[in-house]
Amino acid sequence: MEQTLIPLLSKFLSFPLLIILVSQVAFLSSSSSHLCLPDQKPCVAPIQELPQEISHLSKLVSLDLSFNENLYLENPAMKRSVRNMTTLRELWLDAVDMCRVDPHSLANLSSSLMSLNLGFCLGETNGGEFPVHIFQLPNLQSIQLVDNLMRGHFPKSNWTAPLKFLEVVDTGFSGGLPNSIGNLVSLKSLKLVGSFTGSIPASIGNLTQITDIYLYNGNFTGELPFSLGKLEHLTSLDLDSNHLTGQIPNAITNLTKLSHLHLRLNNFSVPSSLFTIPSGLVYLDMSHNLLTGTVPSSLFTISSLKHLDLSYNQLVGHIDDFQVNKSQLSDVDLSKNKLQGPIPMSLFGFVHLTRLSLASNNMTGFLDLEMISQLKKLTFLDLSYNSLSLSHPSSNQNLSFPMFTSVCLSSCNLLEIPTFLRDSKYVQTLDLSRNKIQGPLPEWFWGLGGDLLTYLNLAHNLLTSFQGFLPWQSLSVLDLHSNLLQGLLPDAVYWPEVVLISNNKFTGEIPLSICNMSFTSIIDLSDNNLNGRIPQCLGNFSDSLKVLDLRMNNFHGVLPTKFAKCEGLMTLALNGNQLEGLLPHSLHNCKELEVVDVGNNKISGEFPHWLGALPKLRVLVLRSNKFHGAIVSPKTKTWFPMLRIMDISHNEFTGSLPTRFFKNLKAMLSVGSNELQKLQYLGPENSYYRDDVNITMKGIDIELARILTIFTTIDLSNNSFSGKIPSNIGKLKSLKGLNFSHNNLVGCIPPSIGALTNLEWLDLSSNQLTCRIPQNLLDLTFLEVLNFSHNKLEGPIPLGKQFNSFSNESYLGNSGLCGFPLSKQCNPSETKHPPAPPFAGQQTGSMFEFGWKVVVFGYGCGVVFGLIIGYVVFSTGKPRWLVTLVEGLQPRKLKRSRIGGRRHRRSN
Repeated sequence: MEQTLIPLLSKFLSFPLLIILVSQVAFLSSSSSHLCLPDQKPCVAPIQELPQEISHLSKLVSLDLSFNENLYLENPAMKRSVRNMTTLRELWLDAVDMCRVDPHSLANLSSSLMSLNLGFCLGETNGGEFPVHIFQLPNLQSIQLVDNLMRGHFPKSNWTAPLKFLEVVDTGFSGGLPNSIGNLVSLKSLKLVGSFTGSIPASIGNLTQITDIYLYNGNFTGELPFSLGKLEHLTSLDLDSNHLTGQIPNAITNLTKLSHLHLRLNNFSVPSSLFTIPSGLVYLDMSHNLLTGTVPSSLFTISSLKHLDLSYNQLVGHIDDFQVNKSQLSDVDLSKNKLQGPIPMSLFGFVHLTRLSLASNNMTGFLDLEMISQLKKLTFLDLSYNSLSLSHPSSNQNLSFPMFTSVCLSSCNLLEIPTFLRDSKYVQTLDLSRNKIQGPLPEWFWGLGGDLLTYLNLAHNLLTSFQGFLPWQSLSVLDLHSNLLQGLLPDAVYWPEVVLISNNKFTGEIPLSICNMSFTSIIDLSDNNLNGRIPQCLGNFSDSLKVLDLRMNNFHGVLPTKFAKCEGLMTLALNGNQLEGLLPHSLHNCKELEVVDVGNNKISGEFPHWLGALPKLRVLVLRSNKFHGAIVSPKTKTWFPMLRIMDISHNEFTGSLPTRFFKNLKAMLSVGSNELQKLQYLGPENSYYRDDVNITMKGIDIELARILTIFTTIDLSNNSFSGKIPSNIGKLKSLKGLNFSHNNLVGCIPPSIGALTNLEWLDLSSNQLTCRIPQNLLDLTFLEVLNFSHNKLEGPIPLGKQFNSFSNESYLGNSGLCGFPLSKQCNPSETKHPPAPPFAGQQTGSMFEFGWKVVVFGYGCGVVFGLIIGYVVFSTGKPRWLVTLVEGLQPRKLKRSRIGGRRHRRSN
């Protein structure tokens, strides 16, 4: 019947047809004014175009084609329908496939149109924009453009339509909110989400009938207009995730009907003394801003307030006690501030409180569990990362909190698993990390949460044993790292999505049940005493596996040979085992790999040049293995386009260093300003795991606990490379470290190395290098460690800048060298350059003269901070505060390196 229905409708065209209905059973009724096609699932495999006959319904007033999975529209059909339906008032095309439709085909919509819905699956393939005049149609009351690719902007003038509902969400619309928005005096709801820019115009205060304003996830800037205080009917104001600044206008207190105020993720800098909010507020979220001062007690006295979130600000001082009255408060989050002092007892008078978070502050004192027990409805408690201590008097031993679903007491000086958790059958999240809990876990612990427990973190404690079986079938994160756990690894029918068991004393083999993990994304078993072979199944995992870290154990045998389903693998870390055989060629299937670390094993074979095709590989560590042969194959076409850390030292590589070896290391050419500003780290985003790597930095073996994406180093030392150092090495200007020592390299030191102005350490020792040391190496103003020892260099050592800080050890074994710091003096004929000032710290006006001091200082505080300080110097040129700080360093904190220069050991 559906197949014959549309042709049948066209026969009625000669009548004054106003009322048509096509129901889900395709029933024609003469008492309806709407044409509707059956509701279906949105945008799936469209197979039927809109019938042409619909465009003949010239008297149609309402057309609803929403959510039809088999229906699609094309440009001709849309133009034809729009042109003929001259009395159309309502047009709803939500989730209809319009990927072939140019939005401009809507330009001739009838002036009688009152409602237009174009949500989901609307495409824009022909470069057209949404006709701006549609917003100005004289009868338009509602327009919804949601989740499509349309581009467009709002009218900047003559915008006087009787609009009541304006919704443009997640589209290609851009530009600002024009002043003409103030002409829509009938507007009740305004919702704009996306790439809108500019300030919020003061004319918004003219919308006196409006009840809801949603302008979140945009790029709005500037301060809030004072005119917001005129919107007396406003109930919801959502400005989350913009770039708004300044203070909250006091006039907002006039909005007596305002119940929801969302201002999170902006840059508001409101002093607490100016906190003024409406008395009828129910929901207040000002998290992730720049709020200062103390927490106003007045916030807790608003009887209507249920949700209060001031987390991630800069609030300080004590929270004073206050009068609870008849509070409805159920959710309080003051975490990630700088609050001090004890927790006010008044907080425990909120009988409706279900969620309390005071984490990551500086709060002190003892917290009596008897007080917490007064909160009968409390389900979420987070007191982590303060200086609090939970009291455990004998009178509290029988307390229980059966309603708890989330308990986070990290760094709360706990000595044992709190007994009040004993009857918590609904716990989903438990974090007791960074305490002093010791010994085995109590028997009742294994029944905690039943099948609901999804997150368990007991890391950084003194636990000694963990039963051999995981009873929690819903567990997604298990974090036991940095304890004293012994025995075999726990077994499980269902392994969690994240398994972090590093830095313990587990022994034995990996249980074969690990092969049943179909959704696991992170496995970190590093730094244990595990042995046996790595299960072959780990190479044939699902796409979910992102991290496999088995470093610093006693695994032997060969690596898994088949990495067939590893499209999601980002980190493969096997350093410090007894693995042998070849590196599996199937790793080329792992297109997301960023880190390959197989150092300190017994792996053999030729250089894995085929890894060079991996588009995201940033770290390659092959050091201390049995690799041999040349490092470039004649068949090599691509060469590590994103590589930044390369350590192939202590192997048996031979041959020359081909020019194209360095030519193709494109990520080492430079560091962009965007990369410097973001300072991102390697590893899965929003992950519990952080990539780290051991490298030789400035002559010391150091673990980088986190790897900056901009950190760049090459270590080819302790091999049998021969020939000359290619001159194009000077193009790798982002290099921080370069080590070619203990090889058979000959020829001169390329002057182009002087272009590596970011170098902090350079080691060319124990080769057969000849000629003079290039004078332009004086340009290496960040150089802290230099080692040219045991070569055949000759002539005077360059004087000045960094070279005045290096000791004799940097040049030992070069009988032809002369000049400072050696005792051998140069003949006057050999000296072509005048001596520099007697110490490297003397300033001569160049902003780079004290660069080495910045690096030394930064290295003493951590590599990351050093990189940031270095960037500040390059950007601003010796800021005064930094000069004062550096010049104030005590000389006794600098230690002479055993190979020349100065260095620091990394702080714990």
